[in-house]
Amino acid sequence: MSIDYGRGEYVRLMAARDAAIRRLVDQGYEFVTNTFRPGAAPKGVRAKDADALTGRLRKEGYQVEGASAYNETGDVLPSMVSIWRRRRSSTPQPIKPAK
Repeated sequence: MSIDYGRGEYVRLMAARDAAIRRLVDQGYEFVTNTFRPGAAPKGVRAKDADALTGRLRKEGYQVEGASAYNETGDVLPSMVSIWRRRRSSTPQPIKPAK
């Protein structure tokens, strides 16, 4: 059994404030983390940015989306992005005929 630690409430707060996040939740994406936008980490802080994290998640077989990041009180974090993931569909996509 996993422990929530308020994560569910945090996701509900973000979805209530942001229509794009609400769409991601409705489409089955799950919140991963907030991470710095490329080049936005403070000097001296070793942190993987959003590009590195999304690349890793895609290699692991996830569809990945980024959205605005918010703190625990619902304020926007302009130097950060929230990362959302969902498993790629295992059903093959139809091939569209060439025009």
